[in-house]
Amino acid sequence: MTTFCFCPFSLLLLYPKDIRMGVFGIRYKPGIFCGGATAWEVGNDNNGKANPPLILLFWHGICYHDTNTDFHRRDMCMKILRDGFSVALSEPTLYVDNQSRGRSGHMTHAMVEYAPGRVIDFNANSSAKIYTGHSTFGFVEYRLSEDGGETFSEICQFPYSMEALLDGVHVISVEKAVGTDSGAIVAICLRNDAHALCQPWDTPMVVISRDGGKSWSEPREMCGFKGRVYDACYRDGVIYALEFCNDGTGDFCGWNEEHLYRIFESRDDGESFRELCVVPIPNEMRGYGAMIFDEQGNLHVYAYNRGDESKIDHVVSTDMGKSWGKATQCEVKKGLRNPQINQIDGIFVAHGRSADLMHFVLYTSRDGEIWDEGSAVRSLSYPCACYYSNNLVLKDWHGKNRMLIQFSESYDRERVNVMHMWLSIESEGERV
Repeated sequence: MTTFCFCPFSLLLLYPKDIRMGVFGIRYKPGIFCGGATAWEVGNDNNGKANPPLILLFWHGICYHDTNTDFHRRDMCMKILRDGFSVALSEPTLYVDNQSRGRSGHMTHAMVEYAPGRVIDFNANSSAKIYTGHSTFGFVEYRLSEDGGETFSEICQFPYSMEALLDGVHVISVEKAVGTDSGAIVAICLRNDAHALCQPWDTPMVVISRDGGKSWSEPREMCGFKGRVYDACYRDGVIYALEFCNDGTGDFCGWNEEHLYRIFESRDDGESFRELCVVPIPNEMRGYGAMIFDEQGNLHVYAYNRGDESKIDHVVSTDMGKSWGKATQCEVKKGLRNPQINQIDGIFVAHGRSADLMHFVLYTSRDGEIWDEGSAVRSLSYPCACYYSNNLVLKDWHGKNRMLIQFSESYDRERVNVMHMWLSIESEGERV
């Protein structure tokens, strides 16, 4: 494995099978992007022997292209060229350095803008020894930002999670949270079995802060269904929470008729919730879930399909969940485990773990139904249960939309650090 850093002049050590020279620059294997401070694996020939390396000298501003996706690297930025627009990605930065403290962090990536420019960002502080780091055994931390995610405070401990850990029955994850018009932060808490990897799950709980994360309410039950809340959003004074009502006993994917996707709503800043609807998505071999209101106010729900990882289920409501259209299947060629979906500047963005467990993949769509072929924006040399993620659309200093993406990345098997990366959409006229 070779690691390199982007600087005015840099040396790359590459294998000939991984690179092809082209008129406009360098062609890498489809889906692989090599950037500053990015580790990647060199290939072997069919006999298991390494090919002789090729050393290249390159400089700022070089353009990269592959057979599936055009990559443009300039000023520490990766650009994915699409029809009529570009997706610009910053170089990922280390947000939580679990490696240096001998810890891991799974299943807690909630991010909320609870007031203009004010962000709360949750992460897990979990054992690096149990299940080689792929467990929820630990507690939850959070940090605060007052400048739209540019900088963050020192780590704060989420009190409810430590209380639960000391009680020894459950350990807590905060995968989703919302901010309300009143400035309340509503954290939706999963109750994982303290003696298992994470499941079975108990009923979800809600904890509220009304002073920007300085203090928190006592936890209260969100609903009477055991399961995992996969997404939550806020629209016109209402909180919507998507729960897959399967406690995970035996399997986190659905396997009987009682395992249903339900949406719960709150009209009082999270003080109480009621069931809004059952989402008409097939439940057998389904898991994970994503929910989004698009810019026209339509409500989209997506689900992972373990029976065919090249497809995700998709259903739309045009009346806030009162009725639904027919569920369809969207093609996601590289797979999309634990999908996270949002919309920025009219473009739908989806990201998650690839089906082969080796890549952090990103897709775009203009309608939320037809997705591109996907791009592997981060890669590992071995299959690993990481690349859990979340995102939050914020404003930069010029008032332009940009998306903060948070994701876990392996530093040793299932032991993970937490990374941050910025995404923005550029119109065709903005391309450099």
